[in-house]
Amino acid sequence: MTAKPRRWSSLASYRLALVAAVLVFHRRIIFDPDFIFPWDFRAVHVPLATLIANSFRRGEFPLWDPYTYCGMPIFANIQAALFYPPVLAATAAGAVLGDHVLPKLLAISVVLQIAFAGLCAFELMRKLDVRPAAAWIGASVYELGCFFAAQAEHMGAMQGAVWLPIIWLCVLQLRNFKRRWLALLALALAMTVFAGLPQVALAAFSSALCLAILLPSGAGLRPAWRIPALTLLASLWAVLLAAVQFFPTAELTNNSVAKYRSEWLGSGGGIPPGALLSLIIPNYWGVFDPSKFHGPTDLTFLYLYSSLLGLGLALGAIFWKPGPWARVFAVLLAIFTLAMLGDQTALGRAVLAALPVQLRIGIHPEFLFCVFSLSLAVLAGLGAERLLPSSRLQIAAGIVIVCDLILVSSGRPMNQNSTRLDPGITHDSVDGNPEILARLREVTGQSLPPYRYDTSPGVSFVWSGSGPVVGIPTANGCDPLAPERTIEARRAFASGPRWGTCYQVENPRSPVLSLMNVRALLSLTDLDGPSLEAPGLRLASQSGGYKIYENTAVLDRFFFVKHVHPVDSLALAAAIVQSPDFRPSEDAIVEAPGERFETSASESSVRVVSYSPLGVRLHTVASVPSFLVAAESYYPGWEASIDGTPARLYPTDAAFRGVRVPAGKHTVDFRFVPRTLYRSAAVSVIALAALLACAI
Repeated sequence: MTAKPRRWSSLASYRLALVAAVLVFHRRIIFDPDFIFPWDFRAVHVPLATLIANSFRRGEFPLWDPYTYCGMPIFANIQAALFYPPVLAATAAGAVLGDHVLPKLLAISVVLQIAFAGLCAFELMRKLDVRPAAAWIGASVYELGCFFAAQAEHMGAMQGAVWLPIIWLCVLQLRNFKRRWLALLALALAMTVFAGLPQVALAAFSSALCLAILLPSGAGLRPAWRIPALTLLASLWAVLLAAVQFFPTAELTNNSVAKYRSEWLGSGGGIPPGALLSLIIPNYWGVFDPSKFHGPTDLTFLYLYSSLLGLGLALGAIFWKPGPWARVFAVLLAIFTLAMLGDQTALGRAVLAALPVQLRIGIHPEFLFCVFSLSLAVLAGLGAERLLPSSRLQIAAGIVIVCDLILVSSGRPMNQNSTRLDPGITHDSVDGNPEILARLREVTGQSLPPYRYDTSPGVSFVWSGSGPVVGIPTANGCDPLAPERTIEARRAFASGPRWGTCYQVENPRSPVLSLMNVRALLSLTDLDGPSLEAPGLRLASQSGGYKIYENTAVLDRFFFVKHVHPVDSLALAAAIVQSPDFRPSEDAIVEAPGERFETSASESSVRVVSYSPLGVRLHTVASVPSFLVAAESYYPGWEASIDGTPARLYPTDAAFRGVRVPAGKHTVDFRFVPRTLYRSAAVSVIALAALLACAI
């Protein structure tokens, strides 16, 4: 008589199969040095991670990004995921191994997290009392299915969705309350905030509460309202744990164009119902070849394929004598399918319209897609348990599903990109051409700090966020948290609404271009005659299809002005700055209602002693009291001192900083002291201490 295998050993093979399937699905990302995740991963996440890695390399904690939008706080930019442990580990390794391997390290980190999500989904399915083979089916559908297959470019979305299975598992465990599960739920919810995309964090929080409401009560926990109440308590605890990210991001949002998103979101957005066709016909919208794509929205939201057999098992669980768990997750699937369609349905439009604007602008219903994916996966596992009577049949079905998802979904444009075919922008080259960056460094590297570069229409928007990668600062950016003040200033030479995030230089004659310390303007075409009439603008170099126009009339980063004009608000300052009569070399527009400023001396000078992301030291000389303009972003946390004595900083020329400087020789210091971060970090530490005490 043979002995039965030990339970853990019998489950280990399924766990290993889950990990192996993820590695096979993303084999080129893991094992081929020439492949990486596409699109926003390279254009958004890699530059942010590069800045973080370079800060670590200098022995600094990354607080300020001097390369983008004339400066912005990187710790407050949630997309940077600065406090998310896997990103911290990858960037710390990149700081040691070099920026050239950082994208690969980040991508490998995400792939390993997907495997972790599969393992957690397996445990979730086991909690639903299904056999291991059925649990493996459900977990495979999630880790290889639509969300992780389609959203590779959105690193924050992928990382946030990783935590959904363990969040749902913790909610299930609350039916028989133990403090450690409450603490783990709070920690997992906090991780979705740290992961880098608040819309997926919202999906995690809302789905946890919905699941808690739908669950039947356990014998040891009555009445039923106790589970939702504990889930709400864990949610509040999670916000406190994530305070170090949550509150600085809220401050940045209040100082960015993100607060105006309702003006372009309209009724809220959502996935078109036609996307559901891809559940059956994966390439219905031509997503496998971007040149043939014909969908109504971003192709990453038009791919819902989770295998035909997986879909069939899920539908079987719903319609063939559904058990209690199938009913719970069928309702959850229905709720979030409707929710992810957003304003594409009449009900969705009505619900979104009823929400406060501040809440509606942060939802982005399409990212609720992750809850749809996990609900479908759970139902597939439940369907396998009900419809396939033996473990052998379940294993056979699981093999079919895994092979189907790997063959159909793996290696598609939305989840991998060849750096050999598409080199992109790196520290050393642009599309494989190193000459253009060498010429750009020659033009911008003539001062301390370096001059900034900018782009004209037609140049790829990837340039706008690539300052940290190429190591050259830019006055532009391409970020949903674009600083409001910088965008208002850029509207002096570009047309568009106040909620825009990336405005290229349409009018090179604007003096604001010189105010922003832009010496190099990249273009793909010859500038027209009127544009070349701008003072000091000349063609300096051309290479690889790019033309570099040098602005020899550029203003220094720090300079004195002759006249100061106080105004009452940013709106009034922006209106003057955007006027064609504005003369930034002589006049400063200062938001200082009711104050009087003396006319400054013409005989004055500024010398940069030291410059770093967190502090600047200047030596100034002026014959009379004068006003100093710093073409660096005005943002809460920046402080000024003159000869060691604190001095008031003024919002100047809509986007920048200004300070009164007495007559004579002085040392002027600017330093960044983000008090919001420090206070928020204290809250997070206290919440973490409480969590550890509860868990122990």
